[in-house]
Formats: sequence, C-alpha cells, structure tokens
Amino acid sequence: MSPQQLCILLLCAVVGAWCSRPISSSLPSSSSSGVYNFAILSDIHIGDGSANATLKAKAAVKGINALVTNGTNIKMVFITGDLTNSALEAQWEIVTSILNDLKVPYYPIIGNHDMWSYNETSHWETEAAYSDQLFASYYSHILNGPEIQAYPPSTVYNPQQKIQSWFQNYYIRMGNNVYVCLDWNSREHAVSQLGYMGAMPTAELHDFEGGTFQWLHTQLTYLDALSAKQTTPLRIIMFQHHPFRTTPEIIPGFIYAFSEEKRLKILSELAQHTHLDFWGSFVGHFHMWWNGTAFGDLRPSFIQWETDACKNDDAFTLVTVDDTTGAIKNMQKMTGGGI
Repeated sequence: MSPQQLCILLLCAVVGAWCSRPISSSLPSSSSSGVYNFAILSDIHIGDGSANATLKAKAAVKGINALVTNGTNIKMVFITGDLTNSALEAQWEIVTSILNDLKVPYYPIIGNHDMWSYNETSHWETEAAYSDQLFASYYSHILNGPEIQAYPPSTVYNPQQKIQSWFQNYYIRMGNNVYVCLDWNSREHAVSQLGYMGAMPTAELHDFEGGTFQWLHTQLTYLDALSAKQTTPLRIIMFQHHPFRTTPEIIPGFIYAFSEEKRLKILSELAQHTHLDFWGSFVGHFHMWWNGTAFGDLRPSFIQWETDACKNDDAFTLVTVDDTTGAIKNMQKMTGGGI
C-alpha cells in the first residue's frame, strides 16, 4: 500500500478528532443600516441517505428564508460545492428543486462529489468525469444571467484526462467587491483499488488553455487593470470547494486539497496583481468550521474561512458586509433549526 493510499484510509479518523467552533448565539432579527449579507451553504450531499441530507438541506433553506422574511438583508447565497453525493441526475433534480425555493438568488460552485456520476449500490459509473456538463445544464438559468461575468461558454479539451471538460468558473461584481467562483476539482478517477468510485478529492490547477488557472490569470489581469484606475482597489473574494491549505495540516494536502507546489504557484499568481486587494477564500470540503489563513506566513492577510457541512447539522454561514466599503465585518455559523 502506497503512502497516498494509507493517508486515504486514515482520513476519517483524523478529521473525526477535530471539533468545530461554537455556533454564534446572536441571530439577526432585522436589517442593519449600512450593511448587507450573503449566506454560504456547503457540502449538501444530496443522495447521502445516512446523513438525512435532503431534510437538512430543506431546513437550511428554510432558515435562510426565515432570516430574509425577518428583515435580514441577504442579497445572495453561495453554494461551495458537493451539492450531490455522487452526481446522479436524480440527485441534481432534488438539490436544484430545494435551492430554487430560496427567496434570494443563489450561485452554485461545483465540488469533487459533483464531478463523476456513480451508483455505489449497483456499482455503476460513467466512463469519465462528465458531470461538470450536468452541472452546467441544471444551472444554466443562473450561470447565463446578466450578473455573471466570464463564464465559459462550453467545454474545452482536457489534456490531463483526455476528455472534454467544462470548467465552472465565473465572477460577480457588487460595488467594490468581486466574488470569484472557482473550479479546481480533479477529473481523475479515485483509487479504485481501494473500492472508491467517482473522482479524486484532489484539487488541480488545470493549467492549460481553457482551464481554471489560465482563466484566473486572465480575469485577474483584467480586474487589476480596472483597479489601477480607481482610488480604492477592487477587493477579491474567492469561493471554491477546496481549501488552499489543509487544516489541520496533518491532513495531506496533495490528496485532499492542493499540493505545496500548486499552492505556491497560485500564491505567485496573486502576487503579480498588485492593484487588487485579496481578502481571501470561503471554502468547504472538510466539513468543519475553521478560520485560518491560506498561505500562512507567506501571505498572512489572505483569509481561509472553512464552512461547516449542511449535511451535518443543516448548517450555513451568514456573512455581513459593509454596504459602503465592501469590507467583510462578520461571519456567523447558523443552522436551519430543522433536525
């Protein structure tokens, strides 16, 4: 057994030893002057029957809608990946129906469980990671909306896996903030020798024409030029499924997130765009509530905020933003109060 395979077997035990931070006790009851909010849902995992994922997703949506009804100024909801458990069409139908009940716009980001359609019971799976195209189909009404910027129009050739891939990257600008949604998900098959189906949990740069890294370079170059003409720099806030840096760090990043080489290449890319203010990233994937940094001492100002999994306790995150400056003022973990 290779070291990578051994790490996979030990992950559940490692993650299980870590506790999430306490839920905030202050629930907003009315809109506050001069601020707006957005919510984050992550790791919904529709199709995971053992987690009652469908009921918990409905409870989280109900909780967000209750805040909206009660006057909290929620502008939008970001879904940071793993909407489904195994990317089956029935799962896409259910999760889309649930999310469509939100009273405010939502913006989905694709996760590793959304990459490859498979059925563990019948041991069936598609021949390759084509479910990015299912994602594009189910959310075309959102991803082709007027507020969505730089969304790729179609698939491109993926030379790493020798398939057509549709990288789900886009950004939304609201005032001085640019919310950048990124698809770093691997299209490589999981370790079948250990009985795994679907895609690897790894993050990949996809550094080729039409891939995520080159898309990010192009968009940051454009935004940097815009920002250079402003008195106040544009603030870049990233949403993605994978953390740049694993927390706790004993979880092997080269399997479950970014290898150090990939992470440093992204850091180098960010450093080129000196007119942009990089706030940091909101991520999912590890099913825990964690506040840290993505690049440590190399760039300590770049936040990495990990959001808890909706499938665990109908959790979502409420973020408060200064309406004038765009500064992020607060993050709260909440639950829908369902089950």
